[in-house]
Amino acid sequence: MRVKRPVIRAILMGLLLASTAYAAWGWLSPYARRSDSGAQCKVVSVMLRRDQSFFWLDIHLSVLPGQIHDIMKPVCLHTAVGKVLEPADTTLGGDKDHGNSDLWYKFWLESDDIQQVLTLKINDGTLVIKADPGMPELDSVGSAHYLTNNW
Repeated sequence: MRVKRPVIRAILMGLLLASTAYAAWGWLSPYARRSDSGAQCKVVSVMLRRDQSFFWLDIHLSVLPGQIHDIMKPVCLHTAVGKVLEPADTTLGGDKDHGNSDLWYKFWLESDDIQQVLTLKINDGTLVIKADPGMPELDSVGSAHYLTNNW
């Protein structure tokens, strides 16, 4: 049975469009489906790196348009068992005309901490950083970059 070139071309074009749509959906979809407006920020991405038996968790936030991050309010990460962690490092990004538009927080976590659901308390709201309990999978060098809170 012979298949004509236009048929093969149509099938390949359909597969290309479907894979492009899937990649765009993954790239443009929000970190969390619902986010607390009181937080005045949204999670852009999270990077997790192993450091011996501990972990570094880098959280990149973007301040929502028209909102202002209050640097005087404490920011802390809460585990499912009630442990409260303060950031080990904070980096603010932006300019003097628009204020802080990007925030980076770095947390030092123990192995038990990273296996739990994690929420970030910021401003007057809460952002879900990790929605799934359990140990996340890391690559061969011991790191992972997440664009969704399901890890």
